[in-house]
Amino acid sequence: MLTAHSEGSGDGDWRIIDLWSDEATPWEARLVWSGGGGAQRTAYLDVPKCTRVCVHATMLQVFGSNLSTSANIQARVAIADGQCDTENQWTVRGSSAQVIGGAGGNVDVIPPPWAKFVRLELSDSTLNASTFVELLDVNATSRARYAVDKQPAPGVPLGDAATVRCVLPGGTFAYRVVFLLHL
Repeated sequence: MLTAHSEGSGDGDWRIIDLWSDEATPWEARLVWSGGGGAQRTAYLDVPKCTRVCVHATMLQVFGSNLSTSANIQARVAIADGQCDTENQWTVRGSSAQVIGGAGGNVDVIPPPWAKFVRLELSDSTLNASTFVELLDVNATSRARYAVDKQPAPGVPLGDAATVRCVLPGGTFAYRVVFLLHL
C-alpha cells in the first residue's frame, strides 16, 4: 500500500500515477482517493505490465494484488503532478466449470466505477456465436443483448447498465469480462 497526500491549500491537484512491476508481471490495483474535500472514490484496474492513470486528488492510496503464479512481484507506483487523459481496463476472470458447473447458465457481473464499455472473451472461440453479453438496468430489465462474435469494437457501451449478464453455453472453458475504464 502506498499513501500520498497533496501539499498546498487542500483543493487537490492533478496526479499522474504510473503503475508497473519490475518483472513485467500482471497485477491488479485498487486506487482510493479524495479531492478537494469531496467524497472518497475507488477504482480497480489491471496493470498488465505497466499502466498510467490520472486523478484529481488531495489523498491517494494504492493497493495491489498479484495476478501471476509467482510467489512475489515488485509492484511499483510513481506519482507526479500533472494531467493527461488515460484509459485503462479491469478484468473479471472465471471458469465455466467453477461458476456454472460446465452446464451452461448465467454469470452476473456489476460494472465497476468509471466503466464505459464491456467485452466478453472466451478461451474457446468456437463458442462465441452461442454466448451472449446482456445489459440489465437497475430493475433487472434486459436493455441490450449481443452475441460475443457480434460485439462492437472496443466493446459494448454500458450506458446506464447496472448489471452485465454473461449468458454462457455448456462446456468447460475460461472466460473474462473486460471493462474499459475512462478515468
